[in-house]
Amino acid sequence: MIGKYILPFVLFVWGSSVYAQKISFANTTVTTSSTLWHKPVTAIFKFTNKERTPLIINDVDAGCGCLEPEWTKGEINKGEEGEIAVTYDAMLLGRFDRIIEVHTNASDKPIRLRMKGLVTTGDRVTVADIYPFRIGDVCLNTNNVEFPDANAGDSVSFNIDILNDGQEVYTPQLMHLPPYITAEIKPAMLARGRRGTIKLTLHSNKLVNMGLNQTSIYLSRFSGDKVGTDNEIAVSAVLLPEFSPSDNTLLKPEFSISATELDMGKLGNKSKLTGKVKITNNGKGILKLNAIQVFNQALSVSLPRKELVSGESITMKIVLHAKYLNISKNQPRVLIITNDPEHPKETISVKYE
Repeated sequence: MIGKYILPFVLFVWGSSVYAQKISFANTTVTTSSTLWHKPVTAIFKFTNKERTPLIINDVDAGCGCLEPEWTKGEINKGEEGEIAVTYDAMLLGRFDRIIEVHTNASDKPIRLRMKGLVTTGDRVTVADIYPFRIGDVCLNTNNVEFPDANAGDSVSFNIDILNDGQEVYTPQLMHLPPYITAEIKPAMLARGRRGTIKLTLHSNKLVNMGLNQTSIYLSRFSGDKVGTDNEIAVSAVLLPEFSPSDNTLLKPEFSISATELDMGKLGNKSKLTGKVKITNNGKGILKLNAIQVFNQALSVSLPRKELVSGESITMKIVLHAKYLNISKNQPRVLIITNDPEHPKETISVKYE
């Protein structure tokens, strides 16, 4: 099972209920039954092709290593049915709520599916199971916000669930919000034991940089509170490149990578670990690696060049530095932004023991 160390977070991103006319899902949200810790659970999303032309599922992006998707392959003719099965590894206790993006030949934009559920030990679920992060008397389900990928002009959201575990009424407030993020907090005040939601919305039209954008916001514990690592919430957002119709030509590049999950083995007392992946251009045009970025400061990346001609391969070297591992809340990953209109983004997850 892939990906044991992914932090849980909640994503709420919905567009129109009609995504592409060729495909119709029976349900775009599946809530699974409760499962035991370390016992994977699967959500089944059934769909039908409503149009005359054949439907093809090109890819299903689960967004993290904690999910493993499988789907009906090949052409699906009019009236025929298919399914997408997504398995959650249940390596973390508490509630999970994940978004899965489905890429088809029916639309340039992905269809977003949602999988929800609860992982328990079989005993009563505690507050710490559901809200494992504490800032003063406030409990959160996550302190690491990762917005779903955004195209230029998109507005996407992310929800943080909070609980007032103190004795006094609490008024949640966020500090150092950047101009491209707005927040909506409901309810505005939380009595003792009350739960609430912080809805963060990313406005991509206010992002300046393509690729990975990272910042920190801070949850105030009381009036006049100051910012610090103990009340920090890490925020990440990826702005995808824009493509014109002329980019979808026979002379376009085709990005290929040898692995999207890199297991570096045991760290132990070592100061660093090193791994390699191979990147290949299988297309006819020049492949450009427009941005190479890391989610965690513990990673550094080197490669001989960022442009590949047709048929060319290069080796990317990734180094994990032990002394920086505890600086960032993000899991060690490398983001690659390309000029391949069919594969504009790739993420390499780095694992170690």
